[in-house]
Amino acid sequence: MQQKTLVSWLKAIIIVFALLLGVLLFLVVPTIGRRAVINTPAASFLFWPCLVVIWVLGALVYLMLVEAWKVCGRIGQGRPFCGENAKSFVYIAQYALIDCGILFAGNIVYAAVSEWNGLGVYPMEVPIFSLLLIFIGLAVAVAAVTLSHLIYKASDMDEENRLTI
Repeated sequence: MQQKTLVSWLKAIIIVFALLLGVLLFLVVPTIGRRAVINTPAASFLFWPCLVVIWVLGALVYLMLVEAWKVCGRIGQGRPFCGENAKSFVYIAQYALIDCGILFAGNIVYAAVSEWNGLGVYPMEVPIFSLLLIFIGLAVAVAAVTLSHLIYKASDMDEENRLTI
Protein backbone atom coordinates (compact mmCIF):
# COMPACT_ATOMS: atom_id res chain seq x y z
CA MET A 1 0.00 0.00 0.00
CA GLN A 2 1.33 3.43 -0.94
CA GLN A 3 2.14 5.84 1.86
CA LYS A 4 -0.40 8.46 0.72
CA THR A 5 -3.09 5.79 0.39
CA LEU A 6 -2.33 4.52 3.89
CA VAL A 7 -2.52 8.02 5.34
CA SER A 8 -5.79 8.68 3.51
CA TRP A 9 -7.32 5.49 4.88
CA LEU A 10 -6.12 6.22 8.41
CA LYS A 11 -7.50 9.76 8.31
CA ALA A 12 -10.82 8.48 6.92
CA ILE A 13 -11.04 5.96 9.76
CA ILE A 14 -10.32 8.71 12.30
CA ILE A 15 -13.05 10.92 10.79
CA VAL A 16 -15.62 8.10 10.78
CA PHE A 17 -14.71 7.19 14.37
CA ALA A 18 -15.05 10.83 15.46
CA LEU A 19 -18.46 11.13 13.80
CA LEU A 20 -19.73 7.91 15.33
CA LEU A 21 -18.43 8.96 18.74
CA GLY A 22 -20.25 12.28 18.39
CA VAL A 23 -23.51 10.49 17.59
CA LEU A 24 -22.99 8.22 20.57
CA LEU A 25 -22.14 11.06 22.98
CA PHE A 26 -24.74 13.59 21.92
CA LEU A 27 -27.67 11.49 20.66
CA VAL A 28 -27.57 7.92 21.97
CA VAL A 29 -26.32 8.44 25.54
CA PRO A 30 -28.68 11.35 26.37
CA THR A 31 -31.61 9.35 24.96
CA ILE A 32 -30.72 6.35 27.09
CA GLY A 33 -30.34 8.67 30.10
CA ARG A 34 -33.77 10.22 29.54
CA ARG A 35 -35.33 6.77 29.31
CA ALA A 36 -33.60 5.76 32.53
CA VAL A 37 -34.97 8.87 34.25
CA ILE A 38 -38.50 8.01 33.05
CA ASN A 39 -38.15 4.45 34.37
CA THR A 40 -36.55 5.54 37.67
CA PRO A 41 -37.62 9.12 38.55
CA ALA A 42 -35.92 8.92 41.97
CA ALA A 43 -32.55 8.77 40.19
CA SER A 44 -33.17 11.80 37.98
CA PHE A 45 -30.57 13.82 39.92
CA LEU A 46 -27.89 11.49 38.46
CA PHE A 47 -28.70 12.35 34.82
CA TRP A 48 -26.55 15.46 34.41
CA PRO A 49 -23.56 14.36 36.50
CA CYS A 50 -23.37 11.07 34.61
CA LEU A 51 -23.80 12.81 31.26
CA VAL A 52 -21.04 15.31 32.05
CA VAL A 53 -18.67 12.51 33.08
CA ILE A 54 -19.42 10.65 29.85
CA TRP A 55 -18.75 13.85 27.86
CA VAL A 56 -15.40 14.29 29.67
CA LEU A 57 -14.51 10.70 28.78
CA GLY A 58 -15.46 11.45 25.18
CA ALA A 59 -13.39 14.64 25.15
CA LEU A 60 -10.34 12.61 26.14
CA VAL A 61 -11.03 10.17 23.30
CA TYR A 62 -11.20 13.15 20.93
CA LEU A 63 -7.81 14.28 22.23
CA MET A 64 -6.49 10.80 21.38
CA LEU A 65 -7.92 11.18 17.88
CA VAL A 66 -6.19 14.56 17.49
CA GLU A 67 -2.87 12.96 18.39
CA ALA A 68 -3.54 10.12 15.95
CA TRP A 69 -4.31 12.72 13.25
CA LYS A 70 -0.96 14.40 13.95
CA VAL A 71 0.81 11.06 13.60
CA CYS A 72 -0.92 10.49 10.26
CA GLY A 73 0.20 13.93 9.12
CA ARG A 74 3.80 13.18 9.99
CA ILE A 75 3.61 9.82 8.24
CA GLY A 76 2.29 11.65 5.18
CA GLN A 77 5.30 13.99 5.36
CA GLY A 78 7.62 10.98 5.29
CA ARG A 79 8.52 11.20 8.99
CA PRO A 80 7.00 8.07 10.53
CA PHE A 81 9.88 7.51 12.98
CA CYS A 82 10.34 10.85 14.69
CA GLY A 83 10.35 12.00 18.28
CA GLU A 84 7.07 13.87 17.84
CA ASN A 85 5.28 10.62 16.93
CA ALA A 86 6.74 8.92 20.00
CA LYS A 87 5.44 11.80 22.16
CA SER A 88 2.02 11.62 20.49
CA PHE A 89 1.74 7.95 21.43
CA VAL A 90 2.74 8.77 25.01
CA TYR A 91 -0.06 11.37 25.10
CA ILE A 92 -2.51 8.82 23.71
CA ALA A 93 -1.51 6.37 26.47
CA GLN A 94 -1.89 9.06 29.13
CA TYR A 95 -5.36 10.06 27.88
CA ALA A 96 -6.41 6.40 27.82
CA LEU A 97 -5.20 5.86 31.40
CA ILE A 98 -6.96 9.03 32.58
CA ASP A 99 -10.14 7.78 30.91
CA CYS A 100 -9.80 4.44 32.69
CA GLY A 101 -9.26 6.13 36.04
CA ILE A 102 -12.25 8.45 35.62
CA LEU A 103 -14.45 5.56 34.53
CA PHE A 104 -13.37 3.41 37.47
CA ALA A 105 -13.86 6.25 39.98
CA GLY A 106 -17.18 7.18 38.41
CA ASN A 107 -18.47 3.65 38.85
CA ILE A 108 -17.48 3.62 42.50
CA VAL A 109 -19.18 6.98 43.10
CA TYR A 110 -22.29 5.91 41.15
CA ALA A 111 -22.57 2.68 43.15
CA ALA A 112 -22.01 4.52 46.45
CA VAL A 113 -24.58 7.21 45.68
CA SER A 114 -27.11 4.58 44.63
CA GLU A 115 -26.49 2.64 47.83
CA TRP A 116 -26.56 5.66 50.16
CA ASN A 117 -29.81 6.91 48.69
CA GLY A 118 -31.37 3.46 48.69
CA LEU A 119 -32.21 3.81 45.02
CA GLY A 120 -31.12 0.40 43.91
CA VAL A 121 -30.57 1.77 40.40
CA TYR A 122 -27.14 0.30 39.84
CA PRO A 123 -27.79 -2.38 37.23
CA MET A 124 -25.19 -5.10 36.72
CA GLU A 125 -24.78 -4.06 33.08
CA VAL A 126 -23.04 -0.85 34.18
CA PRO A 127 -19.99 -2.38 35.91
CA ILE A 128 -19.70 -5.14 33.30
CA PHE A 129 -19.74 -2.64 30.42
CA SER A 130 -17.42 -0.32 32.35
CA LEU A 131 -14.92 -3.10 32.98
CA LEU A 132 -14.98 -3.87 29.26
CA LEU A 133 -14.26 -0.21 28.47
CA ILE A 134 -11.50 -0.10 31.10
CA PHE A 135 -9.94 -3.22 29.58
CA ILE A 136 -10.06 -1.62 26.11
CA GLY A 137 -8.56 1.59 27.51
CA LEU A 138 -5.73 -0.31 29.17
CA ALA A 139 -5.08 -2.22 25.95
CA VAL A 140 -4.90 1.08 24.04
CA ALA A 141 -2.50 2.49 26.64
CA VAL A 142 -0.22 -0.54 26.49
CA ALA A 143 -0.23 -0.54 22.68
CA ALA A 144 0.45 3.21 22.57
CA VAL A 145 3.35 3.01 25.03
CA THR A 146 4.81 0.07 23.11
CA LEU A 147 4.54 1.94 19.81
CA SER A 148 6.05 5.02 21.42
CA HIS A 149 9.05 3.04 22.60
CA LEU A 150 9.55 1.38 19.22
CA ILE A 151 9.24 4.68 17.36
CA TYR A 152 11.67 6.32 19.76
CA LYS A 153 14.20 3.52 19.22
CA ALA A 154 13.73 3.72 15.43
CA SER A 155 14.18 7.49 15.63
CA ASP A 156 17.45 7.02 17.50
CA MET A 157 18.67 4.49 14.92
CA ASP A 158 17.68 6.84 12.10
CA GLU A 159 19.61 9.67 13.75
CA GLU A 160 22.69 7.46 14.16
CA ASN A 161 22.49 6.46 10.49
CA ARG A 162 22.34 10.11 9.43
CA LEU A 163 25.41 10.90 11.50
CA THR A 164 27.46 8.06 10.01
CA ILE A 165 26.90 9.13 6.41
